[in-house]
Amino acid sequence: MKHVRDIIRVSILITLFVVLSLCGCKSDGLTTVTEVIDGDTIVVESLEASVRLIGVDAPELRDGSKPAGQYAQEARLFILESLKKGNSKVRLELHGKDSYGRNLAYVFTPDGKMLNTELLRNGLARPLTYEETSHYNDKIVSAYRDAFKNRKGIFSSYNTLKTVEASKIKDNLKPYSQGGFLGKIVWVEFFVTDTSRLSISGKDIIAKVRQEEVELFMPEGFNFDKLYRKTVRVYGEVWEDSSGKASILLRDPAIEIGNISDFVYQRPNIADIVYAARF
Repeated sequence: MKHVRDIIRVSILITLFVVLSLCGCKSDGLTTVTEVIDGDTIVVESLEASVRLIGVDAPELRDGSKPAGQYAQEARLFILESLKKGNSKVRLELHGKDSYGRNLAYVFTPDGKMLNTELLRNGLARPLTYEETSHYNDKIVSAYRDAFKNRKGIFSSYNTLKTVEASKIKDNLKPYSQGGFLGKIVWVEFFVTDTSRLSISGKDIIAKVRQEEVELFMPEGFNFDKLYRKTVRVYGEVWEDSSGKASILLRDPAIEIGNISDFVYQRPNIADIVYAARF
């Protein structure tokens, strides 16, 4: 019997060693950040591939599949500043790799703060969740709503930005750094000519939401069809759709579509109740 217990102990130790080796952690669970690529991607000394922060989507620093966006530099600087207190040490909670080969992780500073949610809480990233890697959804929702309530980062101009007609945005889809609207945060107004379960669109723009964020943020009764043939205002970062229209990827429509509760919810004014601090 003692022999069996010894075998079990050895097996457990071997398993722990393999797990720690795979996650690239040192014996104290910490590793050193050697580079901050952007607001949601870092490099650590113990892993060959870069580390992508799970559950968040920081604005892009450079044009690529998405345009360079406002607050991209601020997001990267926030990570750099957050690392200073812990001498660039972090603890990684790894959850596999993405299609680009990057390590997917929740990243914690030595004092226990999660960089993923701290980015959201400071308005320097937006939620981007996937079922297979989402383990802190409640914290992600809470952090994003905190940024909204406190008008941090991407929400800092929520109450002051002037509304732009969608046609003007479509006609100027140049990078915001060149005076255009790509990557720029706007309030845009348009007449809804088409709806689907996850999108509303007009002549010049389409606003979409991923199913993952619908499940994460939206209460029962969410229905885009009720926006059909209504004039709506949408808040977010401008991208370009494959059709040539302007596009905005919504994360929490109750925040990002103006007065949505007047149209969408089966229960009256639920968004106004949930977001009592909105105005």
